[in-house]
Amino acid sequence: MEVVKVLNSSIVLARRGEDDKEIIVMGKGIGYRSKPGDVVSEDEIEKIYVLENETISSDLTALMKETPKEYLILADEIISYAKHTLSRHLSDHLYVALTDHLYMAMKRFKDNMTIQNRMLWEVKKFYPQEFSIGLHGLSLIQKQLGLSLPEEEAANIAFHLVNAQQNDDNMNQVMMMTNTVKDVLNIIKIHYQVELDTHSINYSRFLTHLQFFIQRLFEHKTLNTQDHELFVQIANKYPQEEACVLLIKDYIEARFEHTISNEEMLYLIIHINRVMSRN
Repeated sequence: MEVVKVLNSSIVLARRGEDDKEIIVMGKGIGYRSKPGDVVSEDEIEKIYVLENETISSDLTALMKETPKEYLILADEIISYAKHTLSRHLSDHLYVALTDHLYMAMKRFKDNMTIQNRMLWEVKKFYPQEFSIGLHGLSLIQKQLGLSLPEEEAANIAFHLVNAQQNDDNMNQVMMMTNTVKDVLNIIKIHYQVELDTHSINYSRFLTHLQFFIQRLFEHKTLNTQDHELFVQIANKYPQEEACVLLIKDYIEARFEHTISNEEMLYLIIHINRVMSRN
């Protein structure tokens, strides 16, 4: 492979001989010893990044001109761990986005600038796998850079992972679903004037039900068996829960112009009753 451009002391842009593809090559001091046109020695190579999308490759090339290699190494380790843990496809753009984010996060941290992540609670509850990977990322940062970042940064890493699993349309839907779940939970908290026990098993079950309910809502696949008698029976038994569900129904109809069926309301009443009776 032939050097195309030296990016920094440890990274060069090279062209692979077998397919003429541009790749990013990392190696200790490789940038000092290379100039355009030189052949890269196999002994000097520590890591090769082959990115299929030319735009992404170009973005990463530009980023690495001003970013120390440690942050690409960190991003690569987090992404490798995420791929193993999630067993899902992650966009190559994650290498650019996460490397840049980690570098800027460290700079802010060293300058005593903390930016609050207002989605911390939602990310922890709605994307626990991604958040767990974010915490793993913080442990890598502590080990490799000696910095203890707050858990808000774990949520930031998690959000990049969620984003990397989506196309633009799906990501917009994820954001809308997350905000809708948050709004419904706020309606319940305001109606009952309590804070919910987010560590209880009934809360976890309700959250799962709520996520699937909103997914069905977005896909126009809501449950509807027309069992009116059972709904009336349950509504009469739990009038306070019914009143809360009617508030949720009004919110859904106002925001999405979509009517909730009696069956969906029935399950919401039952789940809210379980959460509140054990809260």
